[in-house]
Amino acid sequence: MSDQAAAAPRYPGSAQEFRRDLGRALRTARDSAGYSQEQLARRTGHARSTISMAERGAQDMSRVFWQRCDAALAPEPALAALYEQLAHIRAATRSLQGTRTPEEAVAAYESLGWGAETERGRVTLVAGAGVDALEVPRATGVLAIHWWLYTKGAPDEIRGLPGLPSPASALTVIAAGDRFFFLTQPGAFPWEEAEPGPGSLDGGAGGAEVRWHAAGSRIPAPPSSSVSGHRAEWAHPPPARPRLADPVVLLDLLSRVSVMTQHRDRVLTLPGGLRVVPATSSPQPGGAR
Repeated sequence: MSDQAAAAPRYPGSAQEFRRDLGRALRTARDSAGYSQEQLARRTGHARSTISMAERGAQDMSRVFWQRCDAALAPEPALAALYEQLAHIRAATRSLQGTRTPEEAVAAYESLGWGAETERGRVTLVAGAGVDALEVPRATGVLAIHWWLYTKGAPDEIRGLPGLPSPASALTVIAAGDRFFFLTQPGAFPWEEAEPGPGSLDGGAGGAEVRWHAAGSRIPAPPSSSVSGHRAEWAHPPPARPRLADPVVLLDLLSRVSVMTQHRDRVLTLPGGLRVVPATSSPQPGGAR
């Protein structure tokens, strides 16, 4: 496969992004070959405007179009192979968010390179096989998601928040009961093998603890339920182009947020000592609610 194809994004997103990826690859290959759009049009039997629209991602092109471009630009681009690669993974990403049965879900996860299993109607992701996961209590997970979205991945020195990848590509979170699972890249697990942690998969440990799922540990995955019966749902669904974050980078954010949410139930203590509690529906002194 050519350099252009190998360097393509692994996970395509919307139809427009899909067309743009292919268009950029075509333009790069054409420039490398020294052809103008008009010259490539003559060699492929298409109009110059068709080449222009393809490079801008303004129109869907057939497999035959990309095959003709390959023939005209050979031996470099392998654009038809790139078309097949992106089309396959794009279909898998769509399937992941639209699965209805455990079998469909497992097939979609495996198409993305994530290890998955189904047993007795439950779907689990096998950590270490294409994906790891960091497990935190619900309060930590909710706050971490919103801070990540707020900063858009940029470091926030005032709040002491680390720099992260853009949430548009790296934020993927599963919720199961009171536990949130942040999906991450595999391979950074610092121990030789996973050891049983405190508590069960669903009960989890409280406080500021973060549990790292890797080396064969299982986590609940949509569209099924966890061991204790809590439905596994997307707290933040897979982005159109998921490139999961490095767990070591994400641990910095989760550890900071965990410290803020480790106090007694339903009290959030922010840096500087500000304490936040949920309002109740019961009448308050002075009529405040």
